[in-house]
Amino acid sequence: MTHSIDEIERPRQRVRATIPVRVRGMSTRHKFFDESTETSYVGKSSVIARIQNFVDLETELHVVNLRNNLGGTFRVTWMNTEGKEGWHDVGLELTEGEGNLWEIAPPSGEEAADAPLPHAWLQCHRCHEGQLTPVPEAEDEFIVDGFVISRPCDRCKATTPWGFTPAETEDATAGAERQKNMRSTGRAPLNIKIKVIREAYGMPLEDICETVNMSRSGACFQSRKSYAVGEQLRVILPYKEGDVAIPVPARVVRLDHAKDGSFHAVAIKLEEGKS
Repeated sequence: MTHSIDEIERPRQRVRATIPVRVRGMSTRHKFFDESTETSYVGKSSVIARIQNFVDLETELHVVNLRNNLGGTFRVTWMNTEGKEGWHDVGLELTEGEGNLWEIAPPSGEEAADAPLPHAWLQCHRCHEGQLTPVPEAEDEFIVDGFVISRPCDRCKATTPWGFTPAETEDATAGAERQKNMRSTGRAPLNIKIKVIREAYGMPLEDICETVNMSRSGACFQSRKSYAVGEQLRVILPYKEGDVAIPVPARVVRLDHAKDGSFHAVAIKLEEGKS
């Protein structure tokens, strides 16, 4: 079962919440599992949690909120196959539930309609078709190496697994060169909101932008404001309005000025070891 982008619950319609849950289902090894875990984000029709078992995309899991014993049947829309310390993040879409499962009131669709969607380069695991596409099923922080999602493929004429890829693949020659460059620099095209904080005349100035690409040690974002190479900044990445986050020190290392004078590309290096 697939939905159009407009029908999928958006990130702004989910809220960050750690709720103890019980998850039951069938693993990729065709073995039944029953484990206790917790959620990361919840919404009216979707939830992001973590589990220890591998599951196939499009399979159904039963989730019970251990705080109120209400449960529901969910479809696996995406998963991180690499995991962290034995846990795998998983995105689930509600197919049948019991009342207000999470006992919260997530923001409405109207409030989230104008919010930018996470975008990522995905590649079909079957035919290797690649494309930059919105990913409303997940939050920015989960679209990393190991991320796989179920998506319809025009070339395969079927719904297939798609995985996060760090480089475009629409042009074989240019794509190969880009992949080589991406591997050497560790950068990946990824559109994520970033909040930049600068000091001017003793006052903090904020600039909320969107990244063009990211790496383990830095990022490149677009802005209409003027920056200087060597300028010291503080950034929140990823940035989500309403969340409480500690800014990380960063330094401007490169500038690419737009010919039309509109947006500038600003490359920064994160300096997390500094206070």
